[in-house]
Amino acid sequence: MTEKKFYGWKVVVATAVLYALLGNFGLAAAQITIPVMALDPTVGMDRTMIGIGFTVFILMQGLPGPLIGKFVGQYGAKNAFLASSALIILTGVLLGFFAGASTAAYIVLFGVLLSFSSTLGGQVATQTTIGNWFVMKRGLAMAVTMGLGGVVAFSFPLITNAAIGAEGNWPMGFFLISVMGVISLAVAFLFMRNKPSDMGQNPDGLSAAELEKAAAVAAGAGAAGAGVESPATEAEAAALADKRAGVFKNPTSLTQGQAFKTPAFWLLLIAALSIFVALNMAVSSGVLHFGGLGIDTGVIAGAVAVQGIAAVAVNLVIAPLADRIEPARILGACALLTAIGALCAFLAQPGDVVMLYVYYILLGLGFGGNTSVMPTAFANYFGIVNFPKIIGTVLLLLSLFSGLVPTIAGAVFDATGTYATMFAVVAVICLVGCVAGFLVRFPKKA
Repeated sequence: MTEKKFYGWKVVVATAVLYALLGNFGLAAAQITIPVMALDPTVGMDRTMIGIGFTVFILMQGLPGPLIGKFVGQYGAKNAFLASSALIILTGVLLGFFAGASTAAYIVLFGVLLSFSSTLGGQVATQTTIGNWFVMKRGLAMAVTMGLGGVVAFSFPLITNAAIGAEGNWPMGFFLISVMGVISLAVAFLFMRNKPSDMGQNPDGLSAAELEKAAAVAAGAGAAGAGVESPATEAEAAALADKRAGVFKNPTSLTQGQAFKTPAFWLLLIAALSIFVALNMAVSSGVLHFGGLGIDTGVIAGAVAVQGIAAVAVNLVIAPLADRIEPARILGACALLTAIGALCAFLAQPGDVVMLYVYYILLGLGFGGNTSVMPTAFANYFGIVNFPKIIGTVLLLLSLFSGLVPTIAGAVFDATGTYATMFAVVAVICLVGCVAGFLVRFPKKA
């Protein structure tokens, strides 16, 4: 009888598409659409109000995190993807018709509803799915997921800009969000599976015998003939098998409370936070900043698309490295790249297309790398059993700490007429994040 082919890599492809369309497209479309809407004479919106909308969006990426973590843990990622798709379809239609009607409508529809809808089908569901299906190749699988998602996502700014057109038909940018929701609904229904046991398989495609042997080998070195304790889950058994890895992968799972008491948790959080600060500055103010320097919106959209290509490129590099070099160190390097990028935005002069592209390329490398290695770093250090709760809380903290950046940036612009000062501040914050990533310490291997 022929052994069934491991389904995990099909899950990787499906998850990549869902993460791109549900978790990323709404914000990518809004990044191009909202500046056009705000400058529409029939709408009219100052930079502080634009920033408030993005701040609420960011907060709603994190505030529901613990609830979404519980939902995914109890009902599975597939149901989260399906619910997210349905909400995205509704939200895109409402945004197209009503986002420009009033500031309140803009904040509620974009800041609250779109954010929650995309978060439900975003990082928690994606990271939990990959964590369930892979352990020994978790870093590779996460990098491939994010890389494929980037291949899909790099065209989003260009598609949105083309839909809006030279006449500035901004509602079309929002209606596209609903189209992506329809596609996601079909992908989630047809191809998504929550965990290997749903297909009668084990993590990484290992057989039951291989799992048992791996656990015995891992425990045998310390037991010297003593009885081998059975792992609590198949995933834990696979984790025990990874004795050859160049990175620390905790064979036991810490509770959320235990994780909070470790310096590593807070250092990882600071490193990731700095990159989120840079991203939040970019999505809320990047297009307006470079547009204010006299650069055409179509050129800016092209640079934002190149950001996606850069994210794909860095994932191709990270794929073979994330299981050999500690993800925390890679996270620190990503923070350094975003720091340099923010400095470039600060130094950019009117019409400076070179600095525009350098900025978005470095941002793509930094945040693209972060999307792969940040969840892997937390999963490796604290285990997979309580990962949904831990990463949900991490996303909550990231959004709370970085969510005010767009509003502050908008207020600074309204007071000074420039975003340059805020880009300098972001560069300093990212340098702090770089240091934090390299300060994380790991247990010595036995």
